[in-house]
Amino acid sequence: MPVLAVAPRRSLALLSVVLLAVAAAGCMPADARTFLERTNALRSSQGVAPLAEHDALTQKAEAWAQHMAETGVLAHSKLTKSLEGVPWLALGENVAMSSPTADTLSALQDILAGSSQHRANLLSEQFTHLGVGVATGRDGRVWVAEVFARL
Repeated sequence: MPVLAVAPRRSLALLSVVLLAVAAAGCMPADARTFLERTNALRSSQGVAPLAEHDALTQKAEAWAQHMAETGVLAHSKLTKSLEGVPWLALGENVAMSSPTADTLSALQDILAGSSQHRANLLSEQFTHLGVGVATGRDGRVWVAEVFARL
């Protein structure tokens, strides 16, 4: 009987470690994480501190990317909407969409990094956190929303 009692404890301990790892990784999907990682690589190359993922920012960005994909309209969101409970000091946003020929996610990031206004957000030292949303429209276009904040 002691062997059976030890096995569930080990399983519970292993499950706890896995859940902690998942929680630490945040809720950002892999395609969105591509933008976070490439943004932080760009920031590092310029001597700027990396941005941390933030779940509420990611949820806002995901909802906005989905909205753009559904409406087919590239536009900025009302930044403060859905962030009432987040103690932000500064906010910023980048939005982008691919061509119907399905540009890659890295091509979209390159387009943002190549635009002076978007690059300013990507490299701004005032921002400490980032949420990214990626959605695909019915026509195959990929829509991206990046929400930046200083918390």
